[in-house]
Amino acid sequence: MKKTLVAFAMAGLALASVSCNKNNSGISEADKAFNDSVAEFMGRTNGAMLSQNMDQLPAEELAKFKKESFLRGFKSVLMADTGDVAYMYGIQIGLNMARQLQMFDKDSVNIDRDKLFSNFSKAFLADSINQTELGQNMQTFESLMNRLQQTIQNRQMQSRQREEAERNAQAEENQTKGAEFIANAIKEDPSIKTTKSGLAYKVVAHGTGATPSENDMVKVHYTGKLIDGTVFDSSVDRGEPANFAITQVVPGFGEGLKMMNKGSKYTLYIPANLAYGNNATGSIPPGSTLIFDVEVLDITANK
Repeated sequence: MKKTLVAFAMAGLALASVSCNKNNSGISEADKAFNDSVAEFMGRTNGAMLSQNMDQLPAEELAKFKKESFLRGFKSVLMADTGDVAYMYGIQIGLNMARQLQMFDKDSVNIDRDKLFSNFSKAFLADSINQTELGQNMQTFESLMNRLQQTIQNRQMQSRQREEAERNAQAEENQTKGAEFIANAIKEDPSIKTTKSGLAYKVVAHGTGATPSENDMVKVHYTGKLIDGTVFDSSVDRGEPANFAITQVVPGFGEGLKMMNKGSKYTLYIPANLAYGNNATGSIPPGSTLIFDVEVLDITANK
């Protein structure tokens, strides 16, 4: 989406530089009608497509994105004086530099815009360029940028390390809670069995026929929950059974399915090491024990 916004903004500049000529003297009515149609449908299609793709923006940007502000910026470029070539170049270079500074901002490197513009203006308006000084300045700038890049990389690495440490701590806590949950469930209900891998399961209803093999396709209804009862996925709620190969699901779910024949209903208690481990996925926190109520509706041999 970022690329779309940028490309669209730059396309607006290009469009402004060639198409915003307000001098329509001598144009035929037919040509004017055609040009008006181009304007209408260029606006309609691009506006709708951009609006439709807004959800591709990062969540933190989408939360702060105001369409009125976007339109204000878009219009200022679209309606720019295309006869003033220098002004158009200024807009394009200013946009490029602003995007670079925006990337710095995201890494907590806040560049003083006023100081940058003041020095840019002074150098740009100078009567002559001292080549020796320019070479020295370029070397200094390159050194500063290398240092800045290293600073950003260090910050990003530290941020990843903090996030990983927090994730691992949360995962460890969740694994402990999950193990306690399964142990208590087995104490309260002796019919819950445990496999060598650590998968716990309860047979709710027996089916008939053969159980599926590793690569067979199964048609199931299921509801997946966390140990606090939060439902994170449910074919039952969607009103449509799921079809998949046993190898396409987490190991604990696959192991449980291979014990079930057509018509059987099980409750599976899957510890984190047989599910997503320390990884978070969707609404499932790291280290989570998963509980699945599963009914096998059909089994198709994979020939």
